[in-house]
Parts: sequence; structure tokens; C-alpha cells
Amino acid sequence: MATPQNRFVLPLAWINRDGRLIILSRAVRTFAQGAVSVILAIYLDRLGFSLVQIGAFISIGLVGTAVYALLVGLFASRIGLRRLLMLFTLGSAVMGVTLAFSDSFPLLALAALITSFSASGGGSSAAQPLELASLPETAPSHRRTDVFAIYDIAATGATALGALAAGLPQALQGTFGMTDLAAMRVIFLGYTALHVAAALCYLFVSARVEIGTSGQRWTNPLKLPSRKIIFTLSALFSVDHFAGGLLAQSLVSYWFFTEFGVKLGSIAFIFFASNLLAAASLWVAAKLANRIGLINTMVFSHIPSSVLLILMPLAPFAWLAVGLWLARSFLGQMDVPTRQSYTMAVVAPEERVAMASTNVLTRSLVAPAGPSVATWLWSAASASLPFIATGILKIAYDLSLWVMFRKVKTPEEERRAEAWAARQGRVPRA
Repeated sequence: MATPQNRFVLPLAWINRDGRLIILSRAVRTFAQGAVSVILAIYLDRLGFSLVQIGAFISIGLVGTAVYALLVGLFASRIGLRRLLMLFTLGSAVMGVTLAFSDSFPLLALAALITSFSASGGGSSAAQPLELASLPETAPSHRRTDVFAIYDIAATGATALGALAAGLPQALQGTFGMTDLAAMRVIFLGYTALHVAAALCYLFVSARVEIGTSGQRWTNPLKLPSRKIIFTLSALFSVDHFAGGLLAQSLVSYWFFTEFGVKLGSIAFIFFASNLLAAASLWVAAKLANRIGLINTMVFSHIPSSVLLILMPLAPFAWLAVGLWLARSFLGQMDVPTRQSYTMAVVAPEERVAMASTNVLTRSLVAPAGPSVATWLWSAASASLPFIATGILKIAYDLSLWVMFRKVKTPEEERRAEAWAARQGRVPRA
């Protein structure tokens, strides 16, 4: 008979079944998205689209995400989180088919808008605020940052493998004699199949993820108790998101391709390695946050990564530019699980969807301008400008966040501060 000492325990048993399904689904989505993000700009270039059109296409998909984020914030409680998760994921599957079989820019742009297509390699989509709002209920509160770290590690690791899979078209060309366009279309069809599989994962998520939903027709974010924190944080994050939009992964891939003549297979390996480094850093971020706090971890890891971005276009050799990108990749994502954990902790459970959807809404309102601004700067002046502008804006955001929110603690941080003060024999300041 099994005893408590020898009973088998599932890995990550502290995350319940719903949490594991949500994490699995996001990993599947980001694997597909990681592959597409590497080849997308090159594929559109091969179709004959101009650099400005490529930037506009990426921006249009982000506009669609903004529209859906607004609707999620207002009506998610009425429609249901699980239904919306499946709907948005199946929409992405439709976009993959459209990319594979159409070379019409108006049709592709319309499909990108309707399906909220994202060219980012991180799995961002209209489904993300729903996942973020659901995850805190899938693990104990003291492991909230850990579950977000696992969520992002799975996504980033899958993105890394997806980036590696972006080298498949080159292999197909060599093995089967396919044209480059035909080989790239295989990736888009795979993207479709994987999003259908991700939607099936959501089908088995239980009703327990419907956090704070009481059947009301809509949620008015302007009347929420935490509205000041929600809108202030979202405004700050919008600066970071705009800066990030200047350097979408598709554009960085295109930069390596045009500036140094790096081949697609090698670019795929670069992004595979960079995403592996980012995945490794996420668990480090969770543990570091337990020691120095969530805001400190976000800021003190992000500023050095921005400095590395500014230095990248100054690199005279491809190997040096790749090295700077890899170092930046290790530091640049450490704020992701900490930000997610912080934003979900400083509001009440019933306000989580509003917080997450407002963050995605503001990101989606400003991020669409990023690729278009970046390609305009690139065409009109220099390919260096998007890198430099991104770094400067991100540093300004980090400093503002630290000044405004370093004293706003999560419940866990407050308890740790009280425990530390008790050990020191004094009462913490209010």
C-alpha cells in the first residue's frame, strides 16, 4: 500500500488541472506564433509588399487586439471566459489559412484586424487577459508569482522551439525542391493546426476559471474601487508597450537578414537561443522577486536590457550584434511574470479581468503605431533609430514606475515586511 512517503506526486502538483490546461494551451499557441513571427516579414517581402506595408500589416493586427481587449473588459463576465478563449484561438487558426492561401494585401489586412493577429513571438493575443485573470485561482496565493513564471517559461520555451522550427522552410527547399514561398506556407498551415489544438485545451477547462463573474451585462471600469491603480499602471505600461512595438520580433529578424545577410536558418537558431535564455531568466525573476520585491525586480532587470538594445545597432559585426541580443534576451523578459503577478495582486479578484484587459487595451492602442513608426524611421533615416528609441523609452518607463509604485506592496510583500519588522523587534511604518 502506498504511504505518504512513497506516493507519487505529479510535477507542479500545486497548480490545479485548469492551470495546467491554460499553460499547455498557451505553450501550443506560442510555439506556432514563434515560428510565424520569424518568417512573417521575410514572407511578406517575398510576396512583393513594401517595408511600409509590412509595418502596416503588423500594426493592423494589434488594432484588432485593442478592440477585443475593450470588449473583454466590458463583457467578459456576460459571455464567459472559456467561450472567449476558444473563440479568439480559433480566430487565429483562420488567420493562418488566410496567410497560406492569399497574397492580397487588403484581404490579409482585413483578416489580421478581425482575428487580432499578432506578429509578436510572445504569444500576445486577445486571449491573454482572460488567461491572466484566471491563473491566480489555479495555485496557492503564496505561489502566485511562481505560477506566472511557469506560465511564461512554458510560453517562452515554446517560442524558442517555434523560432527553431522557422528554419523548416529551408530544409523543405533542400529536400523536396519547394520554392521559398511554398515552404513558408507550410509553417502557416502548421500554425492553423496548432491553434485548433490549443482551442481544444480550453474546451476542457472547468467553470472555476470564471472569476468574479456574476452574470452582469457589463463591467464599468470607471466605477471599480481600484480604478486609479488600474489606469495609472496601464498608462505606464503603454509607454513600455509602444517602445516594444518599435522592435517586433519580425522586424528584428528582418534587421539581421538585411543588415548582416544572416540566413533564415541561422536567424531561426538565434531566436531559439534568445528565447531559451529568456525562459531561464523567468524562474530567476520569480525567486529574485521574493527577496527584493516585484517592482524592484521589474525595474533593475529591465534597465540593463534597454542599454544593450541601444548598443546593438552600433555593433560592427554580426557575432557582436547577436551576442548583445542574447544578453538582452536574458534580462529583457524578467519583468513579465513579476508584472503579471503584481497587477493581479494589487486589485481584488473580481477586478482582475478589468486590470488585465485594460493593460492589453492600452498596449494594443499604442503598440500598433510601433511597427509603422519603426519602419518609417528605418526607411527615412537609419535602421539604428528603432533600437535607440526603444531603449530610451523603456528606461524612462522603468524610472517612472519605480518612483510611483515602489511603496505600493502586494499582500505577500506586506506580510514579509511585517514578519521582518517583528524579527527586528519593531513595527513597520505604514
